[in-house]
Amino acid sequence: MGAVFPLPPLTEEQRRIVDRAATLSRERFAARAATYDAESAFPYENYRDLHAAGLLALTVPKAYGGSGADPIAYVHALREIAKGCPATALTFNMHATVTTLIAALGTEAQKRRYFGDIVEGGRLIASITSEPEQSFRDKFVLNTLFRPVPGGYHVAGVKQFCSLGEAADYYFVTGIVEGTTTALEGVISALIPRSDSGIKVEALWNATGMRGTVSHTIRYDSTVDAASVVGRPGEILTIDLSGFALGYAAVYLGIGEAAFDFMVEYAKTRTQKPSTVPMSHHPLVQRTIAEMGTAIRAARLLLHDAARVRMTGDKEATMLAANQSKTYSADVGLMVTERALRLAGGRGILKDLPLERWHRDALAGPVMPPSNDRCLETVGKLLCGLRAATLEFQ
Repeated sequence: MGAVFPLPPLTEEQRRIVDRAATLSRERFAARAATYDAESAFPYENYRDLHAAGLLALTVPKAYGGSGADPIAYVHALREIAKGCPATALTFNMHATVTTLIAALGTEAQKRRYFGDIVEGGRLIASITSEPEQSFRDKFVLNTLFRPVPGGYHVAGVKQFCSLGEAADYYFVTGIVEGTTTALEGVISALIPRSDSGIKVEALWNATGMRGTVSHTIRYDSTVDAASVVGRPGEILTIDLSGFALGYAAVYLGIGEAAFDFMVEYAKTRTQKPSTVPMSHHPLVQRTIAEMGTAIRAARLLLHDAARVRMTGDKEATMLAANQSKTYSADVGLMVTERALRLAGGRGILKDLPLERWHRDALAGPVMPPSNDRCLETVGKLLCGLRAATLEFQ
């Protein structure tokens, strides 16, 4: 589809990164995706391939041995990964975005330690914020407590949707310092190793879609030293957190692109009796494919522009573009996979075709934080000249 819907011009370095991701996704990831889905199993083989290809450290700064990919290269590489295996792309976005948080907030010693673990050891980092009974649609109230103890904190709480599950080597856990009254003075994060005895899987992941993310519910009852705490209390709220949303936009758009590419080839090559010509000759099929393709092209351009805006450092413009891209990409991914199912007819729901799996994965897009409702609320406030924040803690 690249020749039909070309991307805006990329630099040579950006193109190399995107092409490397696309090759891995096409030649390795796509063939494994159905098994990870059926078994609700983590895509370990894909991550070994990412590490071997030098992509696991995609967002690690070059000074620490990583690729130092800019936002444009990142979102298009992630979009390509999602076309092969959505669960790999979604979990990779968690891991890769945490590296940008460490780059922004970490000490020099932390950067050497954790970036070295990724580059040399292939270590994985999960980002854990969601909690039971909480929602990102309104102000988020953190119940995970960081209680000060000599030399660090005792961390206690329960987190859900812990993508990477037991596959993570570190959990980037966010909570509130005990005794503080506002998020700005009390929100804090720490990297807790998976080997910590205080980490217990409380509920196994059993979901309709994105089954390979193994996003278990995990209880934390751990003590972390000061060297594992990233940033000062409240500091994480002062930096650009749009990377998560842009990554999600890339993932769900990539799913839609995979379904579109499959359906175009299916329509061009499949003949349904009594017709003697392929499905692509039918006006209804042509109209549907035109609508799908137009939406995908618009979503790709919006995603690219949002990544470009993020590179300018303008936080408000980035907030607007990232929220627009996330909500639109999630809707497009869901719409395209649903239309593809309809075009395929009864065969579309059979598991010998990937369409039903892509559609199940796409179902998560509109509710993935920031949910589409929250994104639109933020966009509306910005366009009306009102104060807006995608993520607000109470």
